[in-house]
Amino acid sequence: MTVGLVGHYLGAKMGIGVFLDRLLEPLMLELASKGIEARVIASPNALAQTPAIQRLQQQSVAQVNVLPALDYAPVKRFGWMATQFARYCKAQGFDRIVWLSNPIVLPWHPPSVAVLHDVNEWKAKDKYGSSVKTTLRSWMYLEASLKWADKIVSISEATTGDIRQFRPDSLDKVTTIPNGLDSPLAALTPDEIDVPAAPFLLSVGRIDPEGKKLPEAVALVEALRDRSDTPWELHIAGGMNKSTQQAGEAFVESIKNTPWIHYHGYTEDSTLAAWYRHATAVVFLSENEGFGSPVAEAASFGCRVIVNANNQASFGSGGDAVIPVMPQDSSAAAATVLEQVSAEKSSDSSAESTKVYTYADAAITYSAALKSWMKG
Repeated sequence: MTVGLVGHYLGAKMGIGVFLDRLLEPLMLELASKGIEARVIASPNALAQTPAIQRLQQQSVAQVNVLPALDYAPVKRFGWMATQFARYCKAQGFDRIVWLSNPIVLPWHPPSVAVLHDVNEWKAKDKYGSSVKTTLRSWMYLEASLKWADKIVSISEATTGDIRQFRPDSLDKVTTIPNGLDSPLAALTPDEIDVPAAPFLLSVGRIDPEGKKLPEAVALVEALRDRSDTPWELHIAGGMNKSTQQAGEAFVESIKNTPWIHYHGYTEDSTLAAWYRHATAVVFLSENEGFGSPVAEAASFGCRVIVNANNQASFGSGGDAVIPVMPQDSSAAAATVLEQVSAEKSSDSSAESTKVYTYADAAITYSAALKSWMKG
């Protein structure tokens, strides 16, 4: 019996890309140790952007199947999956499928597990440009998975709580396996950067002004400057994907003449490590996103993280490093930040005093759950 681990995403290696990059190699090892044959089914973009998939392919070409249809536009991709995927799986010898991202599960496909990272399509009706587009995504990725997947894996207690709220009848299928909290960035030799003389907040991730609440981050820094008479700055590192590119470009254009806001674009890991090391705090105000990769990354550097008090997933990712605020009240948020954040970050030794739950730990849990499912 052969399991296909499907990993795909569009654009730069951000939330889903980091998840695949951290999980796939230890998961393949754990499955092999349990006698389960597995191969990765990757989109061309995921292969190009994800070092872990590249390494697996270099070890053995047979470990990675590249499926161009995974990079099709959503409607065309769904059409191909609806009409061709079952035939593809049969031809390639896949008996079970694990969708690690953006699942498309249909009843005539091989038995499937769907990993759900968030349920934003239910929580933000216009998230993908219009209610019609968001509803279609909801049906393709969420409703179909809950209806036809054999098992659902939720990546956080927060996402499980959202499923409980919106689709309580589906909970019997759901297993929660949290993402690892370790970050390889902390072990990198950081690049040399021009370190700002002033304290600064660092925003990391996809440039999605509404989803990431980037205008609120700008307002927070403006309030910090007003309250403290200190020239706080905002530094933003992140790329754009197709779904939010128009809004992202408009946001970047709107801030380009503000001297204390600096947009660095997509940033390589070694450069990003340097920014984390020097940041006064990281700001991650998203209300709905389940990943919180920047939160865990910041915590691994002993850096405080300013998060949205309404996003419970951020609390799980950052632990004691988080500073919860209400983004809509920038003045109160600034007061909280000034109270809790000093110009010097907490020491690395305190960050290392507790064993961190890692992606290797998550891989052990995934492999045990998959073995149990395959026996059932």
